[in-house]
Amino acid sequence: MTAQRRNDSQRDAWDRLADGWAELVRTGTDHNRVHVLDPATLAILGDVAGKRVLDAGCGEGRFARMLAQRGARVTAVDLSSRMIELARQEEQKNPLGIDYHVADIRDLSLLPAAEFDIALAYVCLVDVEEYEAAIAQIARVVRPGGQFVFSITHPCFTMPGAEWELRVPDSFRDADRLYRKVDNYFPARETPLRMWPRAPAEVVNYHRPLSEYAHALRDSGFLIRDLVEPTPDPKLAEQLDFWRGYFRIALFIIFDAVKAGQQ
Repeated sequence: MTAQRRNDSQRDAWDRLADGWAELVRTGTDHNRVHVLDPATLAILGDVAGKRVLDAGCGEGRFARMLAQRGARVTAVDLSSRMIELARQEEQKNPLGIDYHVADIRDLSLLPAAEFDIALAYVCLVDVEEYEAAIAQIARVVRPGGQFVFSITHPCFTMPGAEWELRVPDSFRDADRLYRKVDNYFPARETPLRMWPRAPAEVVNYHRPLSEYAHALRDSGFLIRDLVEPTPDPKLAEQLDFWRGYFRIALFIIFDAVKAGQQ
């Protein structure tokens, strides 16, 4: 299958998933976003009021809305036309001034060069086969000195086949987790995934070693400023044993990069 056909297949799958995905994230059911990724990402971005922000791979617009509510001037793009349709519907109901576009982040030619102070890719590059092209396109539209923040599932601990070795089968208690089984970090490869058990379509995620992302950033003129491996509020682990595992291994990693040069 060619890269374009795979990309078309991903787009079609996300179109089918869009309504279920919107329900999942709009009801706060995705606890990883609410308790792990959101706080860390917002802390990295800091004060976004008045800044021009690109949300690349915005889905149904959840995080774009969070940024707009904090005063950012947001442009948001996604490959899935149904995702953008749902995002625009929410914008009509609760206007925040977000400009939504159906666009492939491998080709952002609809956007001017050096247009944005900040670009964000919230757990979407793992869905993109030609991620180097996506990062290069994001570099083109970010101004010199601008920020690029992206999150991915942590490839050291969430590669295909990674799982907890349990003393009690099917247990969710951290006390029953002996250790995390990880292997075959190399090579990069794709893996099919269902976003929830009865999801109507299967998507493809791409596992890559961390060095591949670092090299793609370097080649597009980005400098890595920080790496964050987010954890939830420790109080959650006191309330529910399940969360203790998040303090043993990192499920996500966030890159904070800056585009080289001065505006």
